[in-house]
Amino acid sequence: MEEKLLKIFKLADSLNEKQDKVFAQIEYSANNSKKLELAIRSKTDYSYVEKCEVHLTNDSLIRWDNVIKLFEDYIRDTKKIS
Repeated sequence: MEEKLLKIFKLADSLNEKQDKVFAQIEYSANNSKKLELAIRSKTDYSYVEKCEVHLTNDSLIRWDNVIKLFEDYIRDTKKIS
């Protein structure tokens, strides 16, 4: 999981640098919920384009590769943004 999270952080930085319409926002709450929020937001009005909330438990069903692919797609493609 650590490797995937590091890749997501790097992609989030890259998204901000390579995209002029959106940026990534990542927030983690280390309380009992262990909640991770990943979002892609508009740079113009800060609205949410995509948002995912994950509770990191041992039986979490998150597919990190899907999150990585989403970030990679937004880095490459501006057509998804209206």
